Amino acid sequence: FVKVYHVTELFYPHCIVDMARGIGNGYCRDYEPYYSAACGYDGSDCEPPKIAENYAECLVHNPNLINDGTCYDKLPYNTEKCGFDGGDCSNFTDVKGYPDCLVSNSTKIRDGKCDDLPYNSRECGFDGGDCLTIKFTPTTAPSERPITEFAPSQSPSAS
Repeated sequence: FVKVYHVTELFYPHCIVDMARGIGNGYCRDYEPYYSAACGYDGSDCEPPKIAENYAECLVHNPNLINDGTCYDKLPYNTEKCGFDGGDCSNFTDVKGYPDCLVSNSTKIRDGKCDDLPYNSRECGFDGGDCLTIKFTPTTAPSERPITEFAPSQSPSAS
């Protein structure tokens, strides 16, 4: 008996993150974009999402973090669907120049360090420009990578 896999069952061609080697490395990053269906919930490092109590559309890795008294300022926790971490992250501060940027700590914007979502978003100017220099690379299947062909005289074994 041989199981045949579709390439999307083994790789995550639609997963775009800043550290592709972090996908499936044994460490659960329970925040987006790593913790998403496109990234296989961090390459199966994390359990699939669970519904948070009192928030039917809030799907998170650890529902116990919702409304626990501490703002978990990462997506998907700090979203409208999750009641902005069950109210823990409801103290939003104004971010000058980004009226649609909803974050609980505006000092992280344009501080010289690229922070994860929600700071690294279009609404927050990609962390006030801190994240614009990072090149995001999709995690691609080996069959989608360019193949280098050697002429017989150039093959590595011909030297």
